[in-house]
Parts: sequence; structure tokens; C-alpha cells
Amino acid sequence: MNVLLCATCGTRLTEPVRRLDEMPEHPGWDGLPGPDGRRHAPPSVPRGTYVVDPLPFGAPFEPVGPDEEYDGIVPGGMWMSDERGFLVSAGPRGTYVLHPDDVVDIAPHSDGHRLIGCCGPDGRAGVNHVCGCGAEVAIVAADCTSGYETRLVPDAVRVEAAR
Repeated sequence: MNVLLCATCGTRLTEPVRRLDEMPEHPGWDGLPGPDGRRHAPPSVPRGTYVVDPLPFGAPFEPVGPDEEYDGIVPGGMWMSDERGFLVSAGPRGTYVLHPDDVVDIAPHSDGHRLIGCCGPDGRAGVNHVCGCGAEVAIVAADCTSGYETRLVPDAVRVEAAR
């Protein structure tokens, strides 16, 4: 079991969690409210676990290269479109994906633009939660159009054995 700490101040950001070898298959979502009454997808990982996602996640987004074939399917599902065409995530790689209930002592970012979404933040605007010391540490996705997860940014945290 491990805990993840803020790399800036050492504050513990998670409950003790066990690392999974790979991202579980994403559970289906029926769009109905969950037990808490909110509309969000099922959690990406079970409580008490985390996984390191090697794929990019969140902002910034870059156009699909002119020589790349794009079929509309993006690993991790994070994509957008604008006047430049289809955009795919070029955000941080190696994020620590956790069940939101396993994360402690983080707060919404003061920049409200980073918290955009329909029913909660969708994670597309990049780091949207901070440690108590002010360090930008997490991307929370809890919208009806996104996964339901908290991703700790690898450069902002460190992993230690739980005591």
C-alpha cells in the first residue's frame, strides 16, 4: 500500500492505496443519477486502488497531425474539436488515476475556468485542484460527460509506502 504526497509541502493527498498493473476496462454508463444523486460515470478505478496512465490527459489539446489517420477513437477518450479540426490531448502523461473518495486535502483551483463542465469539472481544462499549500496537484473529472476520477499530476506528487 502507498500514499501519494504533495511534492511541494509533503501533505498526504490520498488514503492508503494499492497500485494496479493496468487501467481497468471502463465501466458502461447509463446516464442515470448515481447513489449520491449526481450524474457522473462510474468510477474509473475501484476504491483503495490507483493506476498510472501512460497516455496524455487533459489540456493542452493539439490538432491531429496531417499524416495521422484519425478515426474518432482516442485512447482514454479525451478529445475536442474547434476551427483547427479534431484535437487530441497533449496533457501530462503518467497521471495517477484514483477513485475520488480516496483523495484528501485538495481544493478547487481559484481559476474558475479550470472547473468547467456541465455537472462538475470535466478535466479538459487541465489541473483544476490544488493542495492546501497552493501547489497545482490534481485534475478532477466528475462531470456527466467525463470519467469519474481524480488524476494526480506526476510532477506535483511523490509516492511513499503507507505506514
